[in-house]
Amino acid sequence: MLAVRWVGSALFVVAAMLFVVLSNVRVAALEPRVYSYSFSTYDAPAATGIDRAQLDFAARDIVRYFRDDRELLTTRVVVDGEEQALFTPKEALHMRDVKSLFGRVFRLHELAFVYVVAYVGAVFVWARERPLTQLARLCVWAGALTVGVLAVAAGATLVGFDALFRQFHVLSFANDFWELDPTRDHLVQMFPRDFWFDVTLGVGIAAMLEGALLMLLGVSLRLWLQRGARDRRRVGARPDALPGEIDVGLEST
Repeated sequence: MLAVRWVGSALFVVAAMLFVVLSNVRVAALEPRVYSYSFSTYDAPAATGIDRAQLDFAARDIVRYFRDDRELLTTRVVVDGEEQALFTPKEALHMRDVKSLFGRVFRLHELAFVYVVAYVGAVFVWARERPLTQLARLCVWAGALTVGVLAVAAGATLVGFDALFRQFHVLSFANDFWELDPTRDHLVQMFPRDFWFDVTLGVGIAAMLEGALLMLLGVSLRLWLQRGARDRRRVGARPDALPGEIDVGLEST
Protein backbone atom coordinates (compact mmCIF):
# COMPACT_ATOMS: atom_id res chain seq x y z
CA MET A 1 0.00 0.00 0.00
CA LEU A 2 2.84 2.39 0.82
CA ALA A 3 4.41 1.72 -2.58
CA VAL A 4 1.11 2.40 -4.34
CA ARG A 5 0.74 5.70 -2.51
CA TRP A 6 4.28 6.67 -3.39
CA VAL A 7 3.75 5.86 -7.07
CA GLY A 8 0.46 7.78 -7.08
CA SER A 9 2.13 10.82 -5.55
CA ALA A 10 5.05 10.65 -7.97
CA LEU A 11 2.67 10.44 -10.92
CA PHE A 12 0.81 13.47 -9.58
CA VAL A 13 4.03 15.49 -9.46
CA VAL A 14 4.99 14.47 -13.01
CA ALA A 15 1.45 15.00 -14.33
CA ALA A 16 1.30 18.48 -12.80
CA MET A 17 4.62 19.38 -14.41
CA LEU A 18 3.48 18.04 -17.80
CA PHE A 19 0.21 19.94 -17.54
CA VAL A 20 2.02 23.21 -16.86
CA VAL A 21 4.55 22.76 -19.67
CA LEU A 22 2.14 21.39 -22.28
CA SER A 23 -0.42 24.10 -21.53
CA ASN A 24 2.12 26.60 -22.83
CA VAL A 25 2.94 24.40 -25.83
CA ARG A 26 -0.75 24.21 -26.66
CA VAL A 27 -1.17 27.97 -26.45
CA ALA A 28 1.87 28.52 -28.68
CA ALA A 29 0.51 26.07 -31.27
CA LEU A 30 -3.06 27.38 -31.35
CA GLU A 31 -2.68 31.12 -30.77
CA PRO A 32 -2.58 33.10 -34.07
CA ARG A 33 -0.82 35.99 -32.33
CA VAL A 34 2.22 33.75 -31.89
CA TYR A 35 2.32 33.33 -35.66
CA SER A 36 1.82 37.07 -36.13
CA TYR A 37 4.85 37.65 -33.93
CA SER A 38 6.99 35.78 -36.44
CA PHE A 39 5.56 37.70 -39.38
CA SER A 40 6.24 41.05 -37.72
CA THR A 41 9.60 40.30 -36.11
CA TYR A 42 11.19 38.44 -39.01
CA ASP A 43 9.51 40.31 -41.89
CA ALA A 44 7.74 37.35 -43.42
CA PRO A 45 6.12 39.46 -46.20
CA ALA A 46 9.57 40.35 -47.53
CA ALA A 47 10.86 36.79 -47.16
CA THR A 48 7.86 35.18 -48.87
CA GLY A 49 6.75 37.88 -51.28
CA ILE A 50 3.23 37.53 -49.86
CA ASP A 51 1.40 40.45 -48.28
CA ARG A 52 0.67 40.48 -44.55
CA ALA A 53 -3.10 40.04 -44.86
CA GLN A 54 -2.61 36.80 -46.78
CA LEU A 55 -0.08 35.57 -44.22
CA ASP A 56 -2.47 36.32 -41.36
CA PHE A 57 -5.14 34.34 -43.20
CA ALA A 58 -2.67 31.47 -43.57
CA ALA A 59 -1.90 31.56 -39.83
CA ARG A 60 -5.59 31.24 -39.00
CA ASP A 61 -5.92 28.37 -41.46
CA ILE A 62 -2.98 26.55 -39.85
CA VAL A 63 -4.66 26.85 -36.46
CA ARG A 64 -7.90 25.53 -37.93
CA TYR A 65 -5.97 22.68 -39.53
CA PHE A 66 -4.58 21.59 -36.17
CA ARG A 67 -8.15 21.40 -34.85
CA ASP A 68 -10.11 19.93 -37.77
CA ASP A 69 -10.03 16.57 -39.56
CA ARG A 70 -8.26 17.59 -42.78
CA GLU A 71 -5.44 15.23 -43.68
CA LEU A 72 -3.41 17.80 -45.60
CA LEU A 73 -3.01 21.55 -45.24
CA THR A 74 -4.33 23.10 -48.47
CA THR A 75 -4.03 26.81 -47.73
CA ARG A 76 -4.38 29.01 -50.79
CA VAL A 77 -3.38 32.66 -51.00
CA VAL A 78 -3.55 35.41 -53.59
CA VAL A 79 -0.19 36.54 -55.01
CA ASP A 80 -0.06 39.23 -57.69
CA GLY A 81 -3.78 38.81 -58.25
CA GLU A 82 -3.61 35.05 -58.74
CA GLU A 83 -4.70 32.40 -56.27
CA GLN A 84 -2.15 29.66 -55.60
CA ALA A 85 -1.23 27.01 -53.08
CA LEU A 86 0.87 28.46 -50.27
CA PHE A 87 2.75 25.25 -49.49
CA THR A 88 4.44 22.66 -51.68
CA PRO A 89 3.44 18.98 -51.42
CA LYS A 90 6.53 18.33 -49.28
CA GLU A 91 5.58 21.13 -46.89
CA ALA A 92 2.00 19.82 -46.70
CA LEU A 93 3.28 16.34 -45.83
CA HIS A 94 5.50 17.80 -43.11
CA MET A 95 2.54 19.70 -41.68
CA ARG A 96 0.60 16.44 -41.63
CA ASP A 97 3.36 15.00 -39.46
CA VAL A 98 3.34 18.11 -37.26
CA LYS A 99 -0.43 17.79 -36.83
CA SER A 100 -0.03 14.16 -35.79
CA LEU A 101 2.68 15.12 -33.29
CA PHE A 102 0.55 17.89 -31.83
CA GLY A 103 -2.35 15.44 -31.54
CA ARG A 104 -0.23 13.17 -29.35
CA VAL A 105 1.03 16.12 -27.31
CA PHE A 106 -2.51 17.44 -26.78
CA ARG A 107 -3.74 14.01 -25.68
CA LEU A 108 -0.89 13.78 -23.17
CA HIS A 109 -1.79 17.27 -21.94
CA GLU A 110 -5.40 16.24 -21.43
CA LEU A 111 -4.41 12.98 -19.74
CA ALA A 112 -2.16 14.88 -17.32
CA PHE A 113 -5.04 17.23 -16.47
CA VAL A 114 -7.45 14.34 -15.89
CA TYR A 115 -4.96 12.57 -13.62
CA VAL A 116 -4.29 15.69 -11.53
CA VAL A 117 -7.99 16.39 -11.05
CA ALA A 118 -8.85 12.73 -10.40
CA TYR A 119 -6.00 12.31 -7.90
CA VAL A 120 -6.96 15.40 -5.92
CA GLY A 121 -10.64 14.49 -6.03
CA ALA A 122 -10.17 10.84 -5.06
CA VAL A 123 -7.43 11.14 -2.44
CA PHE A 124 -8.07 14.49 -0.80
CA VAL A 125 -11.75 15.27 -1.40
CA TRP A 126 -13.64 11.97 -1.57
CA ALA A 127 -11.60 9.46 0.47
CA ARG A 128 -9.83 12.07 2.61
CA GLU A 129 -7.14 9.50 3.22
CA ARG A 130 -4.41 12.14 3.34
CA PRO A 131 -4.25 15.57 4.96
CA LEU A 132 -4.26 18.64 2.76
CA THR A 133 -0.76 19.40 3.99
CA GLN A 134 0.33 16.49 1.80
CA LEU A 135 -1.31 18.13 -1.23
CA ALA A 136 0.51 21.34 -0.38
CA ARG A 137 3.79 19.43 -0.27
CA LEU A 138 3.09 17.77 -3.63
CA CYS A 139 2.37 21.16 -5.20
CA VAL A 140 5.73 22.43 -3.97
CA TRP A 141 7.48 19.38 -5.37
CA ALA A 142 5.67 19.68 -8.72
CA GLY A 143 6.56 23.36 -8.98
CA ALA A 144 10.17 22.71 -8.03
CA LEU A 145 10.44 19.90 -10.61
CA THR A 146 8.99 22.17 -13.30
CA VAL A 147 11.40 24.99 -12.51
CA GLY A 148 14.39 22.65 -12.23
CA VAL A 149 13.77 20.71 -15.44
CA LEU A 150 13.07 23.82 -17.47
CA ALA A 151 16.04 25.70 -16.05
CA VAL A 152 18.26 22.90 -17.35
CA ALA A 153 16.39 22.90 -20.68
CA ALA A 154 16.73 26.68 -20.98
CA GLY A 155 20.46 26.44 -20.38
CA ALA A 156 20.79 23.74 -23.03
CA THR A 157 18.73 25.84 -25.45
CA LEU A 158 20.93 28.89 -24.97
CA VAL A 159 24.11 26.85 -25.44
CA GLY A 160 23.16 24.53 -28.28
CA PHE A 161 19.76 25.31 -29.74
CA ASP A 162 20.60 24.34 -33.32
CA ALA A 163 21.78 20.86 -32.38
CA LEU A 164 18.78 20.32 -30.10
CA PHE A 165 16.37 21.61 -32.74
CA ARG A 166 17.74 19.23 -35.34
CA GLN A 167 17.74 16.28 -32.93
CA PHE A 168 14.15 17.03 -32.02
CA HIS A 169 13.15 16.70 -35.66
CA VAL A 170 15.19 13.51 -36.14
CA LEU A 171 13.51 11.89 -33.14
CA SER A 172 10.00 13.22 -33.78
CA PHE A 173 9.64 12.48 -37.50
CA ALA A 174 10.27 9.28 -39.43
CA ASN A 175 11.09 11.07 -42.70
CA ASP A 176 13.02 14.07 -44.07
CA PHE A 177 10.03 16.21 -45.04
CA TRP A 178 11.11 18.68 -42.35
CA GLU A 179 14.33 19.47 -44.26
CA LEU A 180 13.03 22.46 -46.18
CA ASP A 181 14.77 25.09 -48.31
CA PRO A 182 14.57 28.63 -46.85
CA THR A 183 15.19 30.12 -50.29
CA ARG A 184 11.93 28.78 -51.73
CA ASP A 185 9.78 26.99 -49.11
CA HIS A 186 7.25 29.33 -47.55
CA LEU A 187 6.96 27.38 -44.31
CA VAL A 188 10.52 28.16 -43.19
CA GLN A 189 10.29 31.67 -44.60
CA MET A 190 7.23 32.32 -42.45
CA PHE A 191 8.70 30.63 -39.39
CA PRO A 192 12.50 30.87 -39.48
CA ARG A 193 14.98 29.34 -37.07
CA ASP A 194 15.11 32.42 -34.81
CA PHE A 195 11.34 32.34 -34.37
CA TRP A 196 11.55 28.78 -33.04
CA PHE A 197 14.32 29.81 -30.67
CA ASP A 198 12.12 32.62 -29.35
CA VAL A 199 9.09 30.33 -28.96
CA THR A 200 11.11 27.61 -27.24
CA LEU A 201 12.59 30.09 -24.79
CA GLY A 202 9.24 31.80 -24.27
CA VAL A 203 7.43 28.55 -23.52
CA GLY A 204 10.18 27.56 -21.10
CA ILE A 205 10.22 30.88 -19.25
CA ALA A 206 6.41 30.97 -18.98
CA ALA A 207 6.33 27.41 -17.64
CA MET A 208 9.10 28.20 -15.13
CA LEU A 209 7.12 31.17 -13.83
CA GLU A 210 4.01 29.01 -13.54
CA GLY A 211 6.05 26.37 -11.75
CA ALA A 212 7.19 29.02 -9.29
CA LEU A 213 3.54 30.04 -8.78
CA LEU A 214 2.67 26.39 -8.13
CA MET A 215 5.36 26.28 -5.45
CA LEU A 216 3.97 29.49 -3.96
CA LEU A 217 0.49 27.98 -3.98
CA GLY A 218 1.77 24.94 -2.08
CA VAL A 219 3.56 27.06 0.49
CA SER A 220 0.51 29.34 0.91
CA LEU A 221 -1.80 26.36 1.34
CA ARG A 222 0.49 24.88 3.96
CA LEU A 223 0.66 28.15 5.90
CA TRP A 224 -3.15 28.49 5.73
CA LEU A 225 -3.61 24.98 7.07
CA GLN A 226 -1.12 25.58 9.86
CA ARG A 227 -2.92 28.76 10.84
CA GLY A 228 -6.18 26.84 10.89
CA ALA A 229 -4.64 24.18 13.13
CA ARG A 230 -3.47 26.86 15.56
CA ASP A 231 -6.96 28.40 15.57
CA ARG A 232 -8.55 25.06 16.33
CA ARG A 233 -6.22 24.46 19.23
CA ARG A 234 -6.91 27.95 20.55
CA VAL A 235 -10.70 27.77 20.52
CA GLY A 236 -11.07 24.04 21.05
CA ALA A 237 -12.89 23.42 17.80
CA ARG A 238 -13.49 19.96 16.46
CA PRO A 239 -10.43 18.46 14.73
CA ASP A 240 -11.90 18.42 11.20
CA ALA A 241 -13.08 22.06 11.17
CA LEU A 242 -11.70 24.38 8.50
CA PRO A 243 -10.21 27.81 9.23
CA GLY A 244 -13.30 29.47 7.74
CA GLU A 245 -15.52 27.57 10.15
CA ILE A 246 -13.38 28.75 13.06
CA ASP A 247 -13.85 32.34 11.93
CA VAL A 248 -17.62 31.87 11.78
CA GLY A 249 -17.67 30.33 15.24
CA LEU A 250 -15.69 33.22 16.68
CA GLU A 251 -18.04 35.75 15.10
CA SER A 252 -21.13 34.00 16.48
CA THR A 253 -19.77 34.21 20.03
